Amino acid sequence: MNYRTLGRTGLSVSEIGLGALEIGRDWPSWRKDLGDFARPDELSAIALVEEAISHGVNFVDTAPAYMESERVLGSALKGRRNQLILATKCGEWFDGAKSVYDFSYGETFRFVERSLRNLGTDWIDLLQIHSGSVEVIRRGETLSAMKVLQEQGKARYLGISVDTEEAALEAIRCGGFDCIQLSYHLLDRVMENRVIPEAEAAGVGIIVKDSLSKGRLTSKAVDIADAGLRERIGTYAQKAASLSISLPQYALRFVLSNSGISTVIVGTKRRQHLLENLQCIDRPELSMKVSEIERHPG
Repeated sequence: MNYRTLGRTGLSVSEIGLGALEIGRDWPSWRKDLGDFARPDELSAIALVEEAISHGVNFVDTAPAYMESERVLGSALKGRRNQLILATKCGEWFDGAKSVYDFSYGETFRFVERSLRNLGTDWIDLLQIHSGSVEVIRRGETLSAMKVLQEQGKARYLGISVDTEEAALEAIRCGGFDCIQLSYHLLDRVMENRVIPEAEAAGVGIIVKDSLSKGRLTSKAVDIADAGLRERIGTYAQKAASLSISLPQYALRFVLSNSGISTVIVGTKRRQHLLENLQCIDRPELSMKVSEIERHPG
């Protein structure tokens, strides 16, 4: 495993982190008919976390919205809490049918207290706002509560997960966040031009989610109806094959070829997928720089 510094936090994080959505919540919901929906049983989920740790993964990202994820992680981390940099979130939960949001000052404290109990820990290494918008950032209510929790020693560093370029830039420029989590992959490079360079210049760590485009840059691409998108993915698959690596490994190497990225979180519930993703670390660097890969609109 290789490690990078997570922005101004100074934390050394594994280039590949474990996204813990799929061990706590049935996912992906759009593949129910393909038998790829149910989360693993608890023993299998714990074994997956242990496997990741044994291969050098030291960064795990979870959230209350991932339902049983925090509790399962709490079981997996017994006796090894100091081996992991643990990130969770506040502001969003899942009621079984849809996401529900509450970014209020008081609810932020309740989110964190529940997370601490479920995780079986006294502190969170990185506390992030979940699905933070420009409005949430400018209102400042959630961040104010997070700063109090930081002063209390319950959160070491503060971050935010965003879905838009506008929110990412607002988070960097407000100065209150040590890290931002954003989507960045071969099929969506919107964050490449302004966000990643600004974050790097400001010392804000970048955590990448959706590096495999919600499964589109894997064998699940067969589900895609859009012919143009399938063709683009096919082109990348050919490039990967020319380098004797898989498409997911190629996609991960692409993201990691950007020096502004601190870590890429990859979610899975299967050991074989975990091991394949981790093998990208041992693959050669891409023969082209990020700027030389053919650009497409996000």
